[in-house]
Amino acid sequence: MSNDRPSPGIDDLAPCAPRPAVDPALEGKPLGATPWSAPTAPPERHGVVTQAAPDDKAAIAQQICDVMRIMYQQEMVVANDGNVSARLPNGNIMITASGVLKGFMTPDQVIECDAKGNALDGRRVTTEIKMHVAAYEERPDIRAVVHAHPIYAVAFSLAGISLAECVIPEIIVTMGTIPTAPYATPGTYDLPDQLGPFLSKGDAVIMERHGVVCVGTDLFDAFKKMEMVEHTAKITHAARTMGTVKPIAPPGVKELLESRKTLGIYTKNNLCEGCGAREVCAAPLYPAT
Repeated sequence: MSNDRPSPGIDDLAPCAPRPAVDPALEGKPLGATPWSAPTAPPERHGVVTQAAPDDKAAIAQQICDVMRIMYQQEMVVANDGNVSARLPNGNIMITASGVLKGFMTPDQVIECDAKGNALDGRRVTTEIKMHVAAYEERPDIRAVVHAHPIYAVAFSLAGISLAECVIPEIIVTMGTIPTAPYATPGTYDLPDQLGPFLSKGDAVIMERHGVVCVGTDLFDAFKKMEMVEHTAKITHAARTMGTVKPIAPPGVKELLESRKTLGIYTKNNLCEGCGAREVCAAPLYPAT
């Protein structure tokens, strides 16, 4: 299988033991040139992704542009929609600037902030910086946050239909379920407050009427999960047009969860392994009837 593009297949996932993304020896100290200053923008890129070391700010800035470009091409964002960030080993955050066309970003439109989201060069970061800061504070193990507005996933939230059902084996094994956080006004502190309980136990959450947030060990890991969420939404939509979608029974879910160890998968999974079919979160999407 080619490694040129992130894949939702469970066979490609390497073991990943949780560990802090911030190096205690570097926390709060300058990392390279501060404030961040991007090199001259390269020619427009197509189908190319950049590899980057955790402390290579220039390469990470290009990665952010690559992810935004791919999401634009896949209709997960349009115009100024969406935002992407990466956490550096010293705790600082590289993030998209405010008001830029995300499908055509260049590295000079990536801003370095401190751990609280304050730009080091005085420029305006995305208005949703609070959401990124909250995600990093909630999850010391992650290095990237990807936020987009994928059409099918958002449409399910508008229709009030949950994707937090055990229907696709690969999703059960890798992420568990895909929950939906209750509506909160974008750009306010209410939104990150709603996300916290979900991100503490999983790597992907749909925000009602707004979009999707995915976190990961790096930018492409977070982006891969965004692809998986939207792919799940498309499959579910297609299935619902044909008939009733039947969840996998609890014994089958339990077997899938047990296979994680055999496959070497140790990432976050929001399914309760006790019952094998219930979501563990502050606002469960399986209300008592």
